[in-house]
Amino acid sequence: MLPETPFASLRRHPPGTPLLFCLPYAGGDVSAFWAWRQAFDGVFDVRVVMLPGREGRVAEPGALSPELIARSIAAHHRTPYSIYGHSMGGRVAFEVVRELRRLGVRAPECLYVGAAHPPERRETLGRWTGLGDEDLIEELIHRLGAPAELRTQPEVKALLIPALRTDMEWLRRYRFARQEPLDVPIVAFAGAHDREVAHPVMLGWARHTSSTFRLHTLDAAHLFLATHGDQVARTIAAGPQQRPAPDEVHVWLADLEELPELCAAVEELSPGEAARAARLGQEDRRRWFVGKSVLRRRLLREYGVEHGAGEPRTRPGGGEPGTRPGGTRPGTGTELTCSLGQSGGLVLVALTAGREVGAGLAHLRPPAGEQAPFEEALDERERDELAALPEELRLHSALRMWTAKQAVLKAAGDGMRANPALFGFAGQRPGTTWTPEVAPEATPGMARLAEWRVTHLPLGRAVAAIAVRAPRFLLRFETVRQGRLVRQGVEAAG
Repeated sequence: MLPETPFASLRRHPPGTPLLFCLPYAGGDVSAFWAWRQAFDGVFDVRVVMLPGREGRVAEPGALSPELIARSIAAHHRTPYSIYGHSMGGRVAFEVVRELRRLGVRAPECLYVGAAHPPERRETLGRWTGLGDEDLIEELIHRLGAPAELRTQPEVKALLIPALRTDMEWLRRYRFARQEPLDVPIVAFAGAHDREVAHPVMLGWARHTSSTFRLHTLDAAHLFLATHGDQVARTIAAGPQQRPAPDEVHVWLADLEELPELCAAVEELSPGEAARAARLGQEDRRRWFVGKSVLRRRLLREYGVEHGAGEPRTRPGGGEPGTRPGGTRPGTGTELTCSLGQSGGLVLVALTAGREVGAGLAHLRPPAGEQAPFEEALDERERDELAALPEELRLHSALRMWTAKQAVLKAAGDGMRANPALFGFAGQRPGTTWTPEVAPEATPGMARLAEWRVTHLPLGRAVAAIAVRAPRFLLRFETVRQGRLVRQGVEAAG
């Protein structure tokens, strides 16, 4: 029989303090969480899972076992608890929560994952098992941001590499099995400079919960527990601050088909919005218009912006470009900018403070009658690029181009009035930041579109794009679920 998984407590806490079970990155141990010894100040009793081959278990045989970890958590938790996993530890934590569900054990309050690929994606570490020790160390330094001192610390390598290879073997053998999503909130943390797990990739975790999902992006690399541990701890302990920092974009995704209360709240519309809703003959479109309008109002109210019976002021360009709520958020002195993208019942809301932003959204399977005007929107180079692709890849590629154009035009305040075929994104690779190339015959006013930078957000069933002027931004992404924003100005859950 395998021994029970032990836990290391970083600090003594009174009985009854909520527990936070922590799983380190591959090869990591208790020291990965030393920054959290004082960070939670009694909010959590941090217990680090002691994995085989490290600390007091150096001599123990046996591979990493999520099932055994889950049974040990089930035997030890007596209070509300949550689980945090970093990098490989995020994948292990996910399987631990699944096993707890199978055992019928009370679920954690939240699953926190940091710098971790969604479980359906192959981990790079699992493909490094054939590397020699020195090459493995070089990859850790170059790709994951491990300290360069590892090259000259043979005693550290002697302890690290056996544990690391045990974990890598588990990753190599891991196969994701599809099951029902977890009924547990998932909060993810990503590093903007992570060379291994780009922050848009971590949006894939949203598909693994039927509860709320939130992503925070830090100005950090892969091993941000060492450099930004206090910031992660503050966010876990206190929740998100409802004010975008100057380098942040807050993005919210709502499926109005799952939010009937929003779509029925016609009493919250302005007179102008109510009149527009009444003119929409198709029932679905009328419900979606109401839901989108109410969602925007309630979200802005959470950010401290009130409109009463009026409507948010629209920037020059009209339509659905970025909209500036009238006035500033109290106490900030900074105007909040809001941009909406919609495709059928899916709505994307992007918010920034003190900068312009544009949001584009397109459903991979749009409702009947809703087709993006690809032929009119794409330039000749883009059409040639699409024609050269296999047929099964064309729609997704076309949607990336189309949503990028939507986002740029909204951010620039031109709505859909400017000719989208006068700028394009031919030759720009998925997963990179896109820069518009403006046609020589474009007007001088169109030339400024080249200032914008576009980041795509892979959402599974839809393609989204965010345009800002900066080369990169810190993303905070959140899903809106039933029970969230249920009453004006009141957060009921999530």
